[in-house]
Amino acid sequence: MNSQSAREVVPLPDGSARIHYFRTDDDFNNWTVYAFGDTTEPTDDYNAGPVFPSGIDSYGAYFDIRLKSDARDLGFIIHNIAAASKDPGPDMHLDVAQFREAWIVSGDQAVYTVQPAPAQILEAGFARLEAFWIDRGTFAIRHQFFHSNWSYTLAHSADASLKITSQWLLEGSDGEIALMPYAAGLNHAQRAKYPQLARYAVLHMSNPADTTLPKLLLKGQIALAARNGNNEVRYLTGLQTAGVIDDLLDDPGSLGISFGKLIQIRLWAPTAKSVHLLLFEKQTDTVAAAAAAMTEENGVWCIEVEPSWRGKYYLFRVRVYVPKERRFIENLVTDPYSVDLALNGAKSRFTDLQNAETKPDGWDEHRPPDLAAKGDLSIYELHVRDFSANDDRVEEPYRGTYLAFANPATRGMQHLAKLAEAGLRAVHLLPTFHFGSVDEDKSTWQSPGELSSYPSDSTEQQARVANIQNADAYNWGYDPVHYLAPAGAYAFDPNARVKEYREMVLALHRAGLRVIQDLVFNHTLAAGQAPFSVLDKVVPGYYYRLDADGNVQNTSCCPDTASEHRMMEKLMADAIVHSAREYKIDAFRFDLMGFHFISNMQRIVRALADLTIENDGVDGSKIYLYGEGWEMGSTAWNALGKNATQRNLFGMGIGTFNDRVRDAIRGGNPFSEQRLQGFATGLFTGSSDYTESTRAREDQLALLLLQTDWIKIALAGNLRDFTFTDRNRHLAKASEVSYNGQPAGYAASPVETVNYCSVHDNQTLFDAVQLKAAASDLIALRARRHVLAMSLIAFSQGIPFFYAGDDLLRSKDMDENSYNSGDWFNRLDFSYRRNNWGIGLPLAAGNQESWPLMQPLLANSTLKPSANEIAYARDAFRELLTIRNSSRLFRMRSLEEVQANLRFLNNGPSQLPGVIVMRLEANGKDYGPYRRVLVVFNARMEPASVEDPALQKLELHLHPVLGSSSDQSVRESTYNPENGSVQVSALTTAVFVA
Repeated sequence: MNSQSAREVVPLPDGSARIHYFRTDDDFNNWTVYAFGDTTEPTDDYNAGPVFPSGIDSYGAYFDIRLKSDARDLGFIIHNIAAASKDPGPDMHLDVAQFREAWIVSGDQAVYTVQPAPAQILEAGFARLEAFWIDRGTFAIRHQFFHSNWSYTLAHSADASLKITSQWLLEGSDGEIALMPYAAGLNHAQRAKYPQLARYAVLHMSNPADTTLPKLLLKGQIALAARNGNNEVRYLTGLQTAGVIDDLLDDPGSLGISFGKLIQIRLWAPTAKSVHLLLFEKQTDTVAAAAAAMTEENGVWCIEVEPSWRGKYYLFRVRVYVPKERRFIENLVTDPYSVDLALNGAKSRFTDLQNAETKPDGWDEHRPPDLAAKGDLSIYELHVRDFSANDDRVEEPYRGTYLAFANPATRGMQHLAKLAEAGLRAVHLLPTFHFGSVDEDKSTWQSPGELSSYPSDSTEQQARVANIQNADAYNWGYDPVHYLAPAGAYAFDPNARVKEYREMVLALHRAGLRVIQDLVFNHTLAAGQAPFSVLDKVVPGYYYRLDADGNVQNTSCCPDTASEHRMMEKLMADAIVHSAREYKIDAFRFDLMGFHFISNMQRIVRALADLTIENDGVDGSKIYLYGEGWEMGSTAWNALGKNATQRNLFGMGIGTFNDRVRDAIRGGNPFSEQRLQGFATGLFTGSSDYTESTRAREDQLALLLLQTDWIKIALAGNLRDFTFTDRNRHLAKASEVSYNGQPAGYAASPVETVNYCSVHDNQTLFDAVQLKAAASDLIALRARRHVLAMSLIAFSQGIPFFYAGDDLLRSKDMDENSYNSGDWFNRLDFSYRRNNWGIGLPLAAGNQESWPLMQPLLANSTLKPSANEIAYARDAFRELLTIRNSSRLFRMRSLEEVQANLRFLNNGPSQLPGVIVMRLEANGKDYGPYRRVLVVFNARMEPASVEDPALQKLELHLHPVLGSSSDQSVRESTYNPENGSVQVSALTTAVFVA
């Protein structure tokens, strides 16, 4: 019976329909129904009025709605007139030609035409996980489900037998534990850890000191039940248990396999009923050769096997309760700490990483190239398959593999060697851990066939690529499955993936390049019981970020991991230490780093700091960390704690990508109209027809001067407290300049800024120039714009970051997201003959709306660069690297150094638009061979002359590298010491030194 006093139910009036409404909290105050469709209730904008409850019965409130004659469809919304909220939200409909009564359950979108039984109403709560068990004695529930006259218990069943009877009773429980309301709410530490629960009601277990019982309960079905005064269950929910698991069962030491006299295997599965180890002789075996029960100690299941299993395979059979399934499941699952795998990750492999068979010659003794300081890094972002898939000097079976790096005679390795000679310091590899989007069995790979015969603006190429795009060899790999094992898709022999990966790293190190690993800890390919799900099959519901109802969040495009949970954080730190120690990785890039937390990064920093050359073969203090520090998804703006974003990482020495300089150089942003121009693409100084038609000249100038300030801040390291003369001739801090409502400057030291204007995401720099430049710009001018953009990155304080092929005018035919666009659109050509422009319209998915803009550009043969333009960009880029490496004035370490040694000329509202003049002074200290450097960036369509008394008699001359440049325009740049003027050719960056 409803806890409120039920009145006598009045029969349904003729010509009406009745909407019954159930709420677990029995609170119907202010709840009404808005009706529309075949009703005579007021529905127009001015006179629409809610229908108030006609009465309350044993089910809940009911609303009688008057109907039109011959009514067929009644639309309605259940609405709270005080809170202006809907329940559950979308419009609902009842076929009143057949049914005159409907039953609605709060939060349920279904329209029931037969009154649902208590079990229908409440039993879905077993899988909803709306309550939080945050530590051994504390529970949190939403305030709407808390009533002072209700009693609360934690019910548990070891065999998942809990159910609701028709009398609103809970049956099948092995016992229930009383939970007592706690009026004080969460304490300070709990609120800091769970800010999203700050407004939740708090319940306490009576004996939190007993840890044995909670550990036992976590291995079965648990539910939080609330009863009214009649002992009827009025609210029921499952629980999110990551908090109490962290409290009782976290950090068990090393996991995975270890080799000694015996092979030891350790799996963390604290909620499992049982775990068995299954042993397989071959990776293709479907029946285990042996099986053995593992033993548990505080959540860790252990076993030892004979060393004869080295090189063979294993799986776990984990019997565990899965809340979303409301049953126990026996999962066959690989080891989350797998260091090696069978094909496609079907089984884990017993691989001893210390065995000589896994190491190329010289592996143990070799060290990465020297790096005096992290700030000396410069980065070239590269996809393993792109590197060699099109290299005719690589034997065909090795194209697209780790081993393509091992041959120094290939075009790709010769190209990288030249870049290293010029001053490039590191190669960033897109994800190379095991991912699930490419079948590792090469015999299954399909090809789109010969595509070169189709016109440059044809749709045929993309159609053929799309037809096989999930069955080819290509994907960026941002869909991880195992974090400690190399991807087999890039191995010539997936059975030798460990050794081949090490051969790649060794080859890059010997070429003078450090190696950076791209990490995707923010999500995995799959969760739950889906194929390629691993973590969730071992500890269901723990490793993933759940919403308030217990559903896995997907705000990063795949199931979001929960790095706020200690064992996910441990997995991150362990995987990074493993890569540093076992693969000699020199730096790590974090995908969507803002989905993680400052505490995660601090733990990783501490773990790396413990690595030494003597003990581990690597100096962890030299390892650089950086990533995408965006505010997005469920963690944005500290919603779940202090997240690892641009503003929050201040002072930690961890780099974040600088979107300010990207947008200023290119124009617009990745989500805006593609034709918006920026500093290097012609805003105001070389306006396109689109810009002229959409923005007045004075507005163009105002935006260009703002972009110029963003670039100046980036040139100074994007330092929060750097002061300079801004576009208004004010002395301003970089943090006081607005970037879309955020501070433009945010870093504490230059190493915390990764400057870039092109990356694997979005369109390449060349394609952006093609889209944004004025139609009258010839291809030679577009190439100069491209090089100008790269120079702004190369000469910025902080870490310069370039996309592989930017130095070769690389194109993807304007594809906005080529992660699955195959080799055709991602082609990288180290023969320097072509740049991949004009190979057909990009894939319809993600690009088709822009085809009308793209098609005329692709059809215009004059926009295709020749080998001459490609050679110009190639040589110019090497010159930029050489110049950056020639003076540490481009690589200063601190705010104090930058503030003392860097200043800008040509400032304020009267500045010459499109020209930036940067002066660097050694001030008597040793920064290399030059005591003074002057850099002039001219984005104008004509030569720029800047005169300033501060430039008089400085004994400047063109940098020796530029003095012998193959670019005649830059050689024509001049300095006049008498009047303190510099003259620089159009679309040119000139560097003068003393």
